[in-house]
Amino acid sequence: MRWKLVNWLTVKATDLSDFLLRKRKWNYSLQDYQNMPENSLGKSLSDYMEKHSIPFKSNLVRHDLKHIVLGYEMDMPDELRIHSFLLGNRCYNPMAIAYLLICVMIVPEVIPTLKKDFKRGRRAKCLRNINLENFIKEDLTKCQKVWGLV
Repeated sequence: MRWKLVNWLTVKATDLSDFLLRKRKWNYSLQDYQNMPENSLGKSLSDYMEKHSIPFKSNLVRHDLKHIVLGYEMDMPDELRIHSFLLGNRCYNPMAIAYLLICVMIVPEVIPTLKKDFKRGRRAKCLRNINLENFIKEDLTKCQKVWGLV
């Protein structure tokens, strides 16, 4: 029952982000991603979304790309894990912090895993300073190595 509540909160947080970022511009369409080189960041995103039947929302691509780069699934509990990583990585988003804190209060058993993700975020290069759009056609594995993610 608690995880159902966390899932519901995640859907609502995603819907709110989608609404708040509705005017965010992105230069690529899903078709563009599908035509990018194999194992590129963009193609990897497209393949993942297709495999898992996740709808493409251009205003949420920045977050979805982080899932791909960091190797976190786009489901529970990995949604909590990516937010813990990003907090450790010094990406301070008030809504994401509130979401993470509320979810941790509901499912505190994830705290040991989230601590590891937070520490991983501290060790990695700060993603806040990286414009992922500039690397969209680059090899995913190469990006992960350069940014200290593997």
